[in-house]
Amino acid sequence: MSFLAPLFLAGAAAAAIPIVLHLLKREPEARVQFAAVKLLKKAPVEHTQRRHLRELILLALRVTALVLLALAFARPFFATGAASASTGVTVVALDTSYSMSAPGRFDRARQLAKDAIARAPAADLVGVVTFDDEAQIVMKPGTDRVLAASAIDEAAPGFGGTRYRAALSAASQHFVGRRGTIVVVTDLQENGWDAGDRLSVPDGAAIEVADVGALPPNLAVTAVRPLSDRIVATVHNGGGGPRDARLHLSIDGRPAGDARVSLGANQSGEATFAGAPRGTAAAVAVDDPDGVAADNVRYALVGSGSRPSVLAVTGSGDLTRDAFYVQHALAAGTPADAAFQVVGVSGAQLSSWTDDRIASHAAVFLLSTRGLERRGREVLSAYARGGGGLLVAAGPDVDGDIAGDLLGEGSTLRIATTPAAKPAARALAPADVRHPIFQAFSGNAATLGLVKFQNASKIGGSGCQTLARFTTGDTAFIECPAGEGRALVFASDLDNKWSDFPLHATFVPFLHEIVRYLASARAHASDYLVADAPAGVKKAPGVATIADASQRGAERRIVVNVDPRESDTGRLSVDDFRSAVTRLKNEAGVERRIDARQQEDRQHLWQYAMAIMILVLAGEGLLAARMV
Repeated sequence: MSFLAPLFLAGAAAAAIPIVLHLLKREPEARVQFAAVKLLKKAPVEHTQRRHLRELILLALRVTALVLLALAFARPFFATGAASASTGVTVVALDTSYSMSAPGRFDRARQLAKDAIARAPAADLVGVVTFDDEAQIVMKPGTDRVLAASAIDEAAPGFGGTRYRAALSAASQHFVGRRGTIVVVTDLQENGWDAGDRLSVPDGAAIEVADVGALPPNLAVTAVRPLSDRIVATVHNGGGGPRDARLHLSIDGRPAGDARVSLGANQSGEATFAGAPRGTAAAVAVDDPDGVAADNVRYALVGSGSRPSVLAVTGSGDLTRDAFYVQHALAAGTPADAAFQVVGVSGAQLSSWTDDRIASHAAVFLLSTRGLERRGREVLSAYARGGGGLLVAAGPDVDGDIAGDLLGEGSTLRIATTPAAKPAARALAPADVRHPIFQAFSGNAATLGLVKFQNASKIGGSGCQTLARFTTGDTAFIECPAGEGRALVFASDLDNKWSDFPLHATFVPFLHEIVRYLASARAHASDYLVADAPAGVKKAPGVATIADASQRGAERRIVVNVDPRESDTGRLSVDDFRSAVTRLKNEAGVERRIDARQQEDRQHLWQYAMAIMILVLAGEGLLAARMV
């Protein structure tokens, strides 16, 4: 038995009070001379021995009542599981991302996982977790090691990317009040940790890494761009030497052309398939039997001449006056080259819009809050929470209090758009160049540093992820939770009032990447990564048909592709891996106390103690009344 508040047991010392009183009362009775003895002959006689026994019973009842009262306040419970656990645990986290699918790699990973189980202390419980973009607990910690080995045999590499945070979070759940080891069986993909990623695990959980080894020489199709008169595919050589890549195009399952491109070591190149594509879905495959199989093919939709539309909310709705640079940057290119159609609306006009009307837009840019009344804010909020993509450009025309309400109740977004009294030049520095928005600038991110910002808003939020900072250290770009959608906040305008960003060549690709990223959260996006595939669609590369949310009863086609970051050959060292893991010193104790409270709440033993105490006091009262 354990106690939630054991200090109250000290109250049991109060049981000494009736004992002391009983002992003090034990005095020899005085002898009284009484002449008329004949008057006592008919009086009731109480034997001294029987009275003494009743006094002892009465004393015991009083002591018991006080002890039960102290016991009830101490909140007793019978400890099970984490509240009394001292058994060690070993959890094997097996990497099932697609980088493990090269010939022979996953067989080696299985063997390393089984070796980890065999090395686990005999008294340890053993569990198995598999992970890629997400983690699955395939076997909770138990004593059956044959079952654990069987779970490892049944595991197979999938099509997701590597995410160590998901793996360690799932494994850490089993270390409530226990000590043990998390064995991560992986190829140490550098992209498994996002830049600045940190994860806390219980102090009692040791981290071991079983390294599967580096990726073999690999060719990967990383992009497919259907244009009006050709299809362009990007292929990456992840090997240490030059290679010739042979690529094959098929449209709607029919062969449509071949191409060949020579690539240097760890370089990318483009292969062009001439001719206007005719059909609906294209697939480009590369011959690479000895590399990773999952990235050998990539899909894209063709034959659509319509341009995705972006809604720009401005003060007047006049794009030429309020959003000149945004309009022309998003419209750059040809319809077949994924340019965007920009639609303008004023804040006042937005109040009359319906949810269905705004849902047809791939993304929404909020450039001004002038005239944006409550109804308009509700339309934007519902759009974002329902899966839409919203960008807030926190420039001089945006009221921070109004913009902060767009993400709904409970949002911690803070925006202060008051410009500094003395403008100071600052530049933009991405915090994570691997984020989809900054991928187009990877290897040349310094070009963003050429942009000069004279003023900037103060932005932040406890649930928001920092994507970029200014060289002054202030936050420049954040992503905040918005229901099922995505919300980005930029700490400057997209005009040339506070910065010269629109005058730089990086402005156009920056806005295009923002729209693509925001649109990927929409129900009408056409190109998904495996991790973001809509509900009901198999998480595997290919072409699928889903319901069109913008038209009742209609259907549309989408493509699902693997995350090209997983093909990157960059690797972590074991020390780099561990440096992203921090320790929660008191986590085990806190979790034990939480588990103990939950068990005590379920058992309610204190109520039984109180009920027995009441019965004891009732008995004590009856017995005491008879002795008067």
